[in-house]
Parts: sequence; C-alpha cells; structure tokens
Amino acid sequence: MSKKVYLLWFGQTVSWTGSSMSFFAIGVWIYETTGKASALSTILFIVAIVGVVTGPFGGVLADRFPRKTLIIVFDLIIAVLMCVIGYFAISDILTLTLLIPFALAFGIFEIAHWTTWSAFLGDVVKKHEVTKVSALFESAEAISVLIGPIGGAFIYSFFGLPGVILVDLITCFFGIATITLFKSKKIKTKGKLNFKNTYFDLVEAYNWLKKQKGLLALVSILSIGNFLWGFTSVLIPPMILSFTDARGLGIVESSVGLAFLVGSIISLRLADKLQGNLKVAIYMGLLGGLSLILGSLRPSIFLLCIHGIIAGVSGTVQYTVSSGAWLAITDENIRGRALALRGTIAQMLRPLGVVIAGPLGDYLEFSFYPQNVDILTPLFGSGPGRGYAFLFFIIGILYVVLWIVNFNNKNLRNLSKQVKEITSN
Repeated sequence: MSKKVYLLWFGQTVSWTGSSMSFFAIGVWIYETTGKASALSTILFIVAIVGVVTGPFGGVLADRFPRKTLIIVFDLIIAVLMCVIGYFAISDILTLTLLIPFALAFGIFEIAHWTTWSAFLGDVVKKHEVTKVSALFESAEAISVLIGPIGGAFIYSFFGLPGVILVDLITCFFGIATITLFKSKKIKTKGKLNFKNTYFDLVEAYNWLKKQKGLLALVSILSIGNFLWGFTSVLIPPMILSFTDARGLGIVESSVGLAFLVGSIISLRLADKLQGNLKVAIYMGLLGGLSLILGSLRPSIFLLCIHGIIAGVSGTVQYTVSSGAWLAITDENIRGRALALRGTIAQMLRPLGVVIAGPLGDYLEFSFYPQNVDILTPLFGSGPGRGYAFLFFIIGILYVVLWIVNFNNKNLRNLSKQVKEITSN
C-alpha cells in the first residue's frame, strides 16, 4: 500500500479517538443525569433506527458524488452538531429531551459517513489489498476505542462534557486535513439525483445483492448477532457504574480498545491467510459469546476486562474477514450502495435490541433479581447491577447458539471460495 494510505490512517486514528471521547462522555452524562439504563437505550435506539432507515440513501450518494468530498461534508456537519451540544452544556440547559433531535441527526450523518468511508477505502487500494486495508483501519478504530473512553473519562472528570467536545472538534479538523491529500474519483451516473433515479439505484443494488447468496447469508447472521450486541451497549454502562465510577467504565471500555488493536495487528499480519476464511469468522463468533458469559458472572472490573479483551480480538478479526469479502466482491460502481445495504441489513435488528435492553434490564435489576436473589446469587453475585448482569449472561448464551447453528453453513463455504478466487487473480 502507498505511504499516503498510512498517513490517512494516522489522521483518522486521531479523529476517531476524539469522537470516541465525545460519545463516551455523552453516555456518562446521560446515566449520571437520569440513573436509568432506559434513558441511554432511548438515545441509542434513535441513533440506530434512523441510521437503518436512511443508510441506503447514503449509499446512493456515495455512488453518485466524490466520496472524499462527502466524507468531509459529513464530518463538518457532525462537528457543528457537537458545537451546539457543547454550548447547551456550558449554558447548563442540556437535557435528555434536547439530545433527541441531535440523536436523530447523528443517526443520519454517522451512517452516511461510514458507508461513504467504507466505499472510499475500496477506491484507494487494489483487490488483493482489501483485507489488509480493512485490518489497518480496524486498528485505527481500535486505538480510538482504547484511548477514547479512558481519555474521555479523564477530561470529563476535570472539564465536563464541554471540554471533551472541544478536544473532539480539534481532532476532527486534523482528520479532515489528511483526507484532502487524496483525489476524488470521478463517478459516472446514469442520470440526475432525483426520487425516481434514487429508487432505481436502490433496486439495482438490491437485485445485485440477491444474487450474492454468500454475502447475504453472512450479513443475515451478523444482523442477528448485532441484535444481541445491541443489548450489551445498553447494559455495560449501568452494570459497571453500579459498583464503580466513570474511570472504571473507562478502563473496561479501553480494554476493549486494546483488544481491538491486538486483533487488528493479528489481522494485518495474517491478512493473506484470513482473506476469505469464513471459518475463522465463525470461531471468533463463538469466542465472543463465551466472553459475554464470563463478563456476567461477578461485579468485577477484572472479569469485564477479560470479556472486553476476548470480545475485542474476536470481533476485530471477524469484522476484518467480513469487510475483506465485501470489498473484494464489489466494484466501484456498486460499492457504495452495496455497503450501505450491508450496513442496513446488519444493523436493522440492533435498534430492537437496544430498545428492549433498557426496560428489560431495569425490570430484571429492580424487580426480578431481588425476588430471586437467593437462587441467582451463587452464580452472579448480589448487589446493584446483578439484574443487568443476568441479562448479559442470557445474551452470551444466545450468541454462542447463533454461531453453532451456522457452523457448517453452505453459503458461507461458497463465499470463502468466491473471495479466494477473486483476490488470487
């Protein structure tokens, strides 16, 4: 890969770390303000469901306009939204209700940004490098998850939410500067952007994906998996904050980031062997489920860090294999829409998991667990947060079952062969 790709990697690492700090701080602020998991689940649900609905339209834009320009525009819009949240926080008028329209906007522009970004990566490397570039930028995200929570917790404890947002803005502009080093590819379109042509663009992508049975099987399995992981994104903050503070949460989330980094390094070093190896993705899914079970057993920062490390490494390797397969099979004319459909299908059940997790977790925490504490204490312990942990355990069991059921999936075997044939030419 060219040296410019590595410079782009550095710029996005800095930018994504700033974003990770902001979203971590907003999550802590929501929980500290309300004390309920359901409040956090409401905001996460809005972001997720809006992203699912609008995601395909982001793919249409990515296949019609210069992708570099789109990424910069989306970054600037998100930066402006963060400025307004920071102003509200400084003025002491920020409320959960005021965050709702921002959640709607983040849902639109975040998914459009990531769809365009994924397609852009396919533009800057050759086919045989797609798994390697996926692993490289997974390491950028890993570093952001590693540094973001603990850095966000540190800044939040001294300067509050506005201080974290200020750092996010600085890092955002640094990331934009590195993107400008690349030229945008000219994209040929069949007609002007209007409702009719947008519809035909989406139909074309849908018909293309229907013929890709392997990719469709993979993304369908991941959709169910993301439904289950949607629960964990809501459960982890209250489960941890019930027995420690924001610094403890930051340590656990940073352990996930460290694991992402290790996983991305492994993926980068073994990119040629991982390319098209869907069996590895299945094994990683099984490990992820076992890590959820382990993390639920006791109110322990140590156990949750072990969970984070296993889940982070396995999830990164699995995502790298999946991304490499999608980038290998798509070409630049369909890539934006295909990756948008991938994101939409993969994430369409996640909002359901998010919205169920809050009320169900609160019920288990405040009603079910206290009534059955004698039965459940030997396995999960007692005290605050154990009801959330019990649901965490159930999700882990279901996630393991998902990958066992698909261990010998015929479509996944065929997808492995297809990717290996394309990347070997």
